[in-house]
Amino acid sequence: MKAKPFIVGFFAVVALLGAASVYLAVTVEPAQKYFTAFPAPDNKYKAVKITLTRAGAPPFCADGIAVILGVYPDDFAERDKAYLVYAAPCAADRALPKIEWLSNSALQISYTKNPAAKQPTLKSTDVTKTVQVMFVVRE
Repeated sequence: MKAKPFIVGFFAVVALLGAASVYLAVTVEPAQKYFTAFPAPDNKYKAVKITLTRAGAPPFCADGIAVILGVYPDDFAERDKAYLVYAAPCAADRALPKIEWLSNSALQISYTKNPAAKQPTLKSTDVTKTVQVMFVVRE
């Protein structure tokens, strides 16, 4: 195999990939991230609601709720999916999902089911197996 055609081909592929990534960076609107923390009564844990939205084409919105230690920064919740106890497309009622601590180790999440959307991912305990999570479906 001759080295010159290989090198020229390699640089052509690199240039095409670079051009494609620049095009995507310019034309696709980035998603916005919002974090809202709900500390437990004793502040040992907190539930962090993560909302990702994008208004551009195609628009989307997704909510996630993670249970993490109270000393961690809020953005820690998005680093590992193991911390997520709830994940779903955003509800039409932006007040949902509603997060409420019933005690230091009991969390209640109220949400609505949307038959047209992907069904939510629900976990009844957090990753440490300390916080019990209960779900209430609102009509």
